[in-house]
Amino acid sequence: MSKDKEELVMDWYEQYYDHIYRFILFMIGDKQSCEDLVHDTFLRAFTGLERFENRSAAKTWLFGIARYLVLDEIRKRKRKRLFNVIGFSHEIPSSINVEQLIENREIILQQMQYIQSLKPNYRLVITLLKIEECSTKEAAEILDWSEAKVRKTLSRAMQSLRKMNEKGGETRGEQPI
Repeated sequence: MSKDKEELVMDWYEQYYDHIYRFILFMIGDKQSCEDLVHDTFLRAFTGLERFENRSAAKTWLFGIARYLVLDEIRKRKRKRLFNVIGFSHEIPSSINVEQLIENREIILQQMQYIQSLKPNYRLVITLLKIEECSTKEAAEILDWSEAKVRKTLSRAMQSLRKMNEKGGETRGEQPI
């Protein structure tokens, strides 16, 4: 085991853990599975480091690994819905309007549920572009798609989300996993 290899992957872990974690959490919605998949992402990066050819950024390569792990997990679940709502882990300061905070939290959780009910490719582009704020070019590299396909898929995904918001979550297409 090369010390340089270990240090490189540990550097990536420190730099990109939060990004990979958020991406997987939004894709899967289950905290325990998310932690396992993040671990697996960095483990695969470590074991496959010799395949990293610096043709893309390390972050892009890690997102690609995470993407394949997430899609495998989605296939394994075969339409089984797992979604755990994560509560606040800190006390709410008294200066915050608690009622507004609860209302905002409910809106965010509802949007997360809507995103979770989208088909996997829609979830991928929304998570990468709107949540992780990747550029279209970065998302295209991560997904191994053309930039045009990323833009078109995002447009369709956002249209599906708008329809869900209008109908209170009902969709005619993909059922939740």
